[in-house]
Amino acid sequence: MTAFWSAMVIGAALRAYCLVFTNGTSDMDDWEDHAQQVHDRGLIGYYHANAFANHPPFISKAGSLILQMSAATHIPFRILFRTPFAFLDAANAWLLFLLLPENRWRLCATACYWLSPAAILISAYHGNTDTAVAFFLLLSVWLATNKQIVSSGAALGASLWVKLPGILALPALLIFLPALIQDYKVVCTNVFGYRGLILQTAEGVPLWGPSVLLFSTLVPVQAWPEKYLRSTLFVLEHSSSIAIAAMLVLSWLRRNRTSPQEVCATIGMAYAVLFGFSDYWAFQYFAWALPFWFFLRWWYSIPAVSLTSAYLYSLHWLFCGNGWLLGKWHFLGHPALPSLVLVIRNLAVSFFFIGACAFLIRAFRRQPVSISAPEPMKDG
Repeated sequence: MTAFWSAMVIGAALRAYCLVFTNGTSDMDDWEDHAQQVHDRGLIGYYHANAFANHPPFISKAGSLILQMSAATHIPFRILFRTPFAFLDAANAWLLFLLLPENRWRLCATACYWLSPAAILISAYHGNTDTAVAFFLLLSVWLATNKQIVSSGAALGASLWVKLPGILALPALLIFLPALIQDYKVVCTNVFGYRGLILQTAEGVPLWGPSVLLFSTLVPVQAWPEKYLRSTLFVLEHSSSIAIAAMLVLSWLRRNRTSPQEVCATIGMAYAVLFGFSDYWAFQYFAWALPFWFFLRWWYSIPAVSLTSAYLYSLHWLFCGNGWLLGKWHFLGHPALPSLVLVIRNLAVSFFFIGACAFLIRAFRRQPVSISAPEPMKDG
């Protein structure tokens, strides 16, 4: 137990270090700009003026209020904005602990999550809102296990006030502000129409997705026959839709696995399928799934968290210029990736692609029977 609490203290200290001493990624600058635009133009004016205004209204308005608080207190915006998400990450660890069965894995999994560089970087360094997605989903499952069905549904709806990848609850989003009714179309177009980016370096080196396996590790794209290249590019262009369809299929096949641990395992698998099949990706997306992977077998959860942590930390080290993550984020200054980073990237992409295929195949082959009080290492 002493080791567990030591891990909690170390994880908290690392998050505090990131909050106070680091600048975050370019997303942090983007959020400060978004907040300033909402303050200057008003919420709806912000959506009209900026096609990249793809965040839900609640968190956009919250960012503006945080900017005003920063001006009033002289505390840097980067600290005030990231602090709530660092606390939400602590709540993620606590909910993970509550939802896991009472055995040795419970303490180990919670400590591994809390100390994972991926969770630390996304919640306390990066400068975006994705940690909240996992929080609201975990909270919803925990409330449902305690028979608080209305509150569970409210948590799912509240997740959309921050970011969409949790679960759809359109009324909760659209009634946030009466002003939204004035021009709801531009809000829906900007927020719901956003499907992510294909993230590449300045030289076009992809950072994630099936295209990594197809073009970077097999045969150069220039050598592909035209008839195969055209169909392959079509699939990659629609990889996000294909991945979402596969997530729905997986969830349907596991529809009778209804214990809290099994539901969390299904969520972890579904996001793994998304990461395995979609080219549309960003650093912080891993936050959606990180705690849920600990409801799968240890030989999946530990490599998944380790690979994502190694890949994210290596990228952050590269773009910051040092392992302490001090200094300005300089993404465009590194058009090519070092060999070690490429190896970690290829291992991570391959792992999630193979895992996604395995989850789907196994779901098709297994009988949809619920297991009572499952062990996390025996689910999946």
